[in-house]
Amino acid sequence: MFKRIKESEKYQRFKELWANEKTHSIIVLGFWLVFFVVAVLFVRLNASTTGTNNEANKISGTSFESMNNYSFSTSADNLEVNGFVYDDNMEFILNNKRYYVNDDVYLINGDKAIKQEFDLNFLKINAKMLNNLLGGITGTDKDGYTQYIVPLDRFINLYEIDTEADLSKAMNYNIVVNVYKSDDVIKGVILDLTNYRLFRFNNSAPFIVTTYYYNINNISDFGKEYEKLVGGK
Repeated sequence: MFKRIKESEKYQRFKELWANEKTHSIIVLGFWLVFFVVAVLFVRLNASTTGTNNEANKISGTSFESMNNYSFSTSADNLEVNGFVYDDNMEFILNNKRYYVNDDVYLINGDKAIKQEFDLNFLKINAKMLNNLLGGITGTDKDGYTQYIVPLDRFINLYEIDTEADLSKAMNYNIVVNVYKSDDVIKGVILDLTNYRLFRFNNSAPFIVTTYYYNINNISDFGKEYEKLVGGK
């Protein structure tokens, strides 16, 4: 193949032009021009890709709406729960036992999933609920966090999902939600639900729910594994 190229008329013509002092300079200049064009295109493409990645990282976890999956650690009433959320699925550890949640709650015991009958309580307060809870409410920036004053009836409607309940008196109460961010990424949230406990149970004991978030949008879908256990497939 190389012999055929060397014998071609175009190659012979190129040799003549290369040997000529005037045309040699023009050819070299052309090579440099092509090099610079390729270099500029490479730099722009790389900058564009980096910018896109940075923008994706910036969007990830900057709001509750953008948090599709994450790790969490939640504490309330001297209980601590650690787990993962992926869309509507949740896995959590409570009292050294592993549970899976998808509408119902299942205790994972080896290769078996045993349906449980208990209320998730404060685990209902996930990123999706918080996005709906705080939507349209303007927060006040404090030292290191943003504070939201939320009408109690709005919280109850999302927390208890009871749209027929008479919540007219609940409109006289508020709950407080503090959202903590670092580098514009949500790191945690603290809800003061004392007024909820007082309104619902006539109990004035403090009710504080604290959640920390990790690995936002970096959790793999674990639901498929558990769906096999739950569905028996």
